[in-house]
Amino acid sequence: MSNFTHIAGTFLIQANNSFLNGAGLDQGEDRNTTVPKTLKDGNHTVPYVSAQAWKRWLRNTLIEETRWAQSELRAIDKNEKGNTKKIAGELNPVEYAEDDIFGYMEAKSGQGKDAGEDDIEENEAEKKKGKSKTKALIRTSPFMASILVSLRKKGWRGVDEGFVHLKEGTPQPYRTKFYTTDLQAIFCLDYSRLGVFKNIGDRIELDELKSERFIKDGLITEVKNGNSRVSGEIYQLTNLENIRKQRAGELLNALSVLRGGAKQAAFGTDVSPKCIILAGLSCGNPIFNNLFEEEDKLIFKTEAFKQILGDYRDRITTKVYVGIRNQYIDNEEEIAALGNEPEFKDMLVIKSPIETVKDFVRTELGYSPIRG
Repeated sequence: MSNFTHIAGTFLIQANNSFLNGAGLDQGEDRNTTVPKTLKDGNHTVPYVSAQAWKRWLRNTLIEETRWAQSELRAIDKNEKGNTKKIAGELNPVEYAEDDIFGYMEAKSGQGKDAGEDDIEENEAEKKKGKSKTKALIRTSPFMASILVSLRKKGWRGVDEGFVHLKEGTPQPYRTKFYTTDLQAIFCLDYSRLGVFKNIGDRIELDELKSERFIKDGLITEVKNGNSRVSGEIYQLTNLENIRKQRAGELLNALSVLRGGAKQAAFGTDVSPKCIILAGLSCGNPIFNNLFEEEDKLIFKTEAFKQILGDYRDRITTKVYVGIRNQYIDNEEEIAALGNEPEFKDMLVIKSPIETVKDFVRTELGYSPIRG
C-alpha cells in the first residue's frame, strides 16, 4: 500500500437530455414549468447538481453495492406543534461507515452554554467544580466534494412539453426544462481521518456514552492526545488499517458505478463517470480541477494536466489513474500519448473508468472490493 493522507480526484458525467436536480417551478407567470438548478457563470446561465444531491446518490449506491447497515435520517426532536424540528442519522461512525465517511451533526439545546445554567442550585455546584459545557456532537465529512457543474456554457437547454390527460375535462399542460451537457465535479477524501474520532474541547466526534460501550466491546481504542494544551480524548477503530482500506475502497468503487438523479423515469440518465482521474496525495489539495472544457467538442486540457503533474510531483505519492470511456473525449489520443512520454510514462495508468478505480483500490489501497 502507498503512503498518502488524501485521495483527490475529478470526474465527468455525460448528461445528455437530462434533468438530474430540480429547482422547483419557474418564476413569474410560467408556473407550470419545472426547471433544473442553474447558476450564473459570467454572462452565461448553466445547470448544475448540488453536492448534497450527488453525494446522496453516492451514499445510496455505496449501501446498495455493499449491503452495509444504513444510517437512515430520522426525527430526533419536534416543536410544540409536533412538527419535526431536528433530524439525524445514527451518529455512529464506528458501526456505520456512512457516518464515518460523510459526517454528521447533532444540534443540542443549550449547545455551547454552561451545563445546568437554568438550574441555579445545580449551576452553583458546577461553579465549585468548574463549569462544564454542553458539547456539540459534530463530525465534519472527511469526503469533500464540489457541485457537479455544466461544462457547456450555451446551447444546452431543451424543453419537454407534456400533458396530464383527465378522464373528464381539458388535458392539463406542463413543461420541463432539461439539458444536454457534461457535468464536472472534484473531490478529496481525507483518508487519514477515516476511523479516527476526536473528542476535543467543546466539540466531539464520538458520542461519549457510545464510546464507553465501544471500548468495552473492543471496537475502538483510545490513543494519546498529542496536544497538551487542549483536553480531550482521541479514539480509533481497533482494526483501523483494514477498515480504513475497506471504507475508502468501497466508496471509490461506488463512485465508479454511481447511479441516481431526479426524473429518471422521464429522462433516464446513466450518471456513472465517463471520465475519472484520481491519485493519492500527501496533502489535502483537490488538485485535479478545471481540466476540461466544452464548446462544440469536449476537450481535455492536456497542458494544464501536465503542469499539475509537474507542480505536485513531490506530493503525489501514488501513480495517477486516468479512466476514460472510449470515444468520449474528442482529444483522447493526446491523453494516450501522455502515457508514452518519458516524463510521465511511469506516473500514469490509463484504462476505462471502472477498471481504473479497481486498479487504484487494489494497487494503492491493497484492497479487493466486495463485488471484485
